[in-house]
Amino acid sequence: MKRNNSLIIYCDFDGTITLKDISDELFKEYGDFDIYQSKLRNKEITITEYWYQLCTYLSGKVTKEDIANFADKFEIDQYFRMFYKFCKINIINLYIISDGFVDYIEPILKKYEIDDIKVFANKLLFGNNVKAIFPYATESCNCNCASCKRNILLTKSASEEIIVYIGDGYSDFCAAQHSDIIFAKKHLATFCNENKIPHYPYKNFWDIYNILNKIIFNNKIKKRRQAELMRKKAFEWE
Repeated sequence: MKRNNSLIIYCDFDGTITLKDISDELFKEYGDFDIYQSKLRNKEITITEYWYQLCTYLSGKVTKEDIANFADKFEIDQYFRMFYKFCKINIINLYIISDGFVDYIEPILKKYEIDDIKVFANKLLFGNNVKAIFPYATESCNCNCASCKRNILLTKSASEEIIVYIGDGYSDFCAAQHSDIIFAKKHLATFCNENKIPHYPYKNFWDIYNILNKIIFNNKIKKRRQAELMRKKAFEWE
């Protein structure tokens, strides 16, 4: 297989790299998760309000170390390390973009010895109270994501690069629409089907590896016209 550095890959974390959504599990353990999840889905609160409310339940109960220890029991997709090595061998930039928190993402990556992957995500500030911080938030996008994945994708990708997106959930909708090659499952796959967005369904990273390998080998790498137009429009709005 030829090396190819024209691709850039952005990958969701919770429920995509990990088998479970760790942020969901965390707030099920320490808060009224179902109540706020329902309010978020019914658009009664914004995604930032959702995180702020849930974080109040962590105050006085957990430390940064507790979060890392909590995350330690969760597993990643058994084929993700293979996919990670595939990207390194073929000089393909791989980034994690998440609407979760680095406080549990980074310990898990370290556990599996893949902590050189650049992570873009929210942060928890520990003090008298636990607060959510959104370093990648933007007012120019109305996506259901506090850490604007679309803007990260737009600002970190060179104009000539072909953008690959891998995800599974609601926070992936906007970023996927702006991507050229999309791997989708669960809620993201439903969204792509409903909106007639071309994508590759997958179950795990073995599927993604095989499909992407064939795309590269058969020289089928190309930009998606609709995604190009959306990226251009997004830059004009900024």
